[in-house]
Amino acid sequence: MDSDSVVPKTVCVTGAAGFIGSWLVMRLLQRGYTVRAAVRDPDNMKKVEHLLDLPNADTHLTLWKADLTQEGSFDNAINGCIGVFHVATPFNLETKDPENEMIKPTINGLLDIMKACVKARTVRRLVYTSSAGTLSAT
Repeated sequence: MDSDSVVPKTVCVTGAAGFIGSWLVMRLLQRGYTVRAAVRDPDNMKKVEHLLDLPNADTHLTLWKADLTQEGSFDNAINGCIGVFHVATPFNLETKDPENEMIKPTINGLLDIMKACVKARTVRRLVYTSSAGTLSAT
């Protein structure tokens, strides 16, 4: 899909399989949006089945493989969208190396998503939420 073929009301939600992401996907579907759900493993039914069971998911939801640690992996999911909701974040309370396992992937992932929005040339709004990880950073 090139940037000239924007589907009206198409948005991307990163971290869509998570608690906040899945609620956001549900609300967007209820409001008539077409949602591209960016998840690490779209083939893992245990983690994405609840999204596929949402009302309107059969016609207005697609799953896209994307990972904050892989540069460029959000490009395809974001291309053609008018908005992006970035709620994905690496989170691990057991980590021995928070800088390399949480902080750097969070920053680099956000920068990569911002670059994908610029490349798409169709994104009018990027909504970025903070992470629960900020609570443990104090």
